[in-house]
Amino acid sequence: MKVLLTALSAKHIHKTLAPWCLKAYCDVHVSACDVIVQEHTINDNIGDIVAAIFEEKPDVVGFSCYIWNIERVGKVAAMLRKCLPACVIVLGGPEVSFEADYGAYPFADYVIQGPGEVAFAHLIRTLSHRNRPENRLIHAPKTPDLDDLPSPYTDAYFRSFEEGRMRSIANQLVYYESSRGCPFSCTYCLSSTFCGVDELALERVFADIATLLSQGATCIKFVDRTFNANRRRTVALLTHIRALETDCTFHFEVAADLFDSELLALIATMPPGRVQFEIGIQSLHPATLAEIDRRMDAERALQNIRTLTSFGNCHVHVDLIAGLPFDTVESFAMGVDACIAVRPHMLQLGFLKMLRGTEIRNASAAHGYVYNEFAPYEIIRNDYMSFEDIVRLKRVEAVVDRFYNSGVFAQSVRYAVEQVFGGAFAFFDAFAVFCKGEPQNLSPKHAYTLLYRFLCAHIDPALAAHWIKLDCLTFSSKNVLPDGIAVYRDKEAEHGFRRSVQPYYSDVRVEFFEYDGQTRGFVYDARSGIDQSYQVVVL
Repeated sequence: MKVLLTALSAKHIHKTLAPWCLKAYCDVHVSACDVIVQEHTINDNIGDIVAAIFEEKPDVVGFSCYIWNIERVGKVAAMLRKCLPACVIVLGGPEVSFEADYGAYPFADYVIQGPGEVAFAHLIRTLSHRNRPENRLIHAPKTPDLDDLPSPYTDAYFRSFEEGRMRSIANQLVYYESSRGCPFSCTYCLSSTFCGVDELALERVFADIATLLSQGATCIKFVDRTFNANRRRTVALLTHIRALETDCTFHFEVAADLFDSELLALIATMPPGRVQFEIGIQSLHPATLAEIDRRMDAERALQNIRTLTSFGNCHVHVDLIAGLPFDTVESFAMGVDACIAVRPHMLQLGFLKMLRGTEIRNASAAHGYVYNEFAPYEIIRNDYMSFEDIVRLKRVEAVVDRFYNSGVFAQSVRYAVEQVFGGAFAFFDAFAVFCKGEPQNLSPKHAYTLLYRFLCAHIDPALAAHWIKLDCLTFSSKNVLPDGIAVYRDKEAEHGFRRSVQPYYSDVRVEFFEYDGQTRGFVYDARSGIDQSYQVVVL
């Protein structure tokens, strides 16, 4: 029997882990089948995906379903049903794990709900004996301890990098699951639907990391829902990662308020770029946090974020969610201000998604939620935010992403936020109105010009030119200065600067800044891996 597991990832750089976990388990526990994995993305042509599956002539095709690929999965599976009518189509994953029946997926023979390894292997074993289970909706039994699951990092997994679109493991994000489950019960999150946390033994984690590094991994993302929930384990893992001889970056999702002084001191000693943190703040409104059952010491979380960013050795990404209960535009704006004030490298403004199976979706009427009925089920309005409010925040989100998260406008934005507008939200909100009608994909020069024109309407144009020029030269070696900003490049001083500085730098620029009367040297041979800034020396 031939079984084909199909990954429809968001991008080729994001290698979905689920099919490899299923394959590894079946390879060990189901001897009567040949399991292969095909990898595609949601951006690939549907006909090409179907043709690739058809050419394998599989007996069974399995799809892992998520909010970001379910529409594509449905179209691919529906075509497969017509061109491979005898093939058994199986769906699994979080997007199909909370259906009351299988009626929403008429093209599927079976829908597995819950952790898939054991249930899928049992189904394949049954089918291999020419039996067809009558119940098309399969509730997965409790998964064995994580340590009892075989590693997905097999020879076939590593070969797939060379055979795939990205050609090398060094070009892709490698997902790693060292624990499953979450100790918290936030009502908007699918993790709240599972009880407890199961952890891999540290020895297994260390061995897996060694294997991934030996194969050339350059970025490993732990998919643990709250990596630092177990403090002792976190210390052991980070201590091990700090001691590694590698340039690999390790990415973790963490709760900022759970960092104590020992953990922070440990992180402070990490080699630059060794770790990066994604921190879900989600809301800072007390009534909201209480309603969504999110236990967080907000003041400590913000203080710890400021401490992490002050180290200068790790990238920090912070999330807020618009549309949670009791959160108005005004309270959300206060959250934006507080988060920007502690200077994370990125602030993602997300919008609440009413995920299947979550408590917040089941109780949506209590807060007047209206949301899209199709994945990703994003909020349209509730009792606290109108659709007009959501549209306004969408515009703010776009400006934050382009002009804050890119990092290349850092000094201009910081001055505007702290010295002109008195807060981040007021600046981004006003700038979003100014940018209305502009194309989404701005060239660097166009983006700097937009910000320059906006700042000139609020501060002395000479001061606006000073900050824009400083950002342009700090973050780009190319000429992206807006037209009209004076250039005072000193090429003679550049020759002297090259001779006087050790180590020797070949790519430098010396520029006089009229506003503050200083001459600065910009070293384009030396770039920070954390904020992507080039070295700047005041001469």
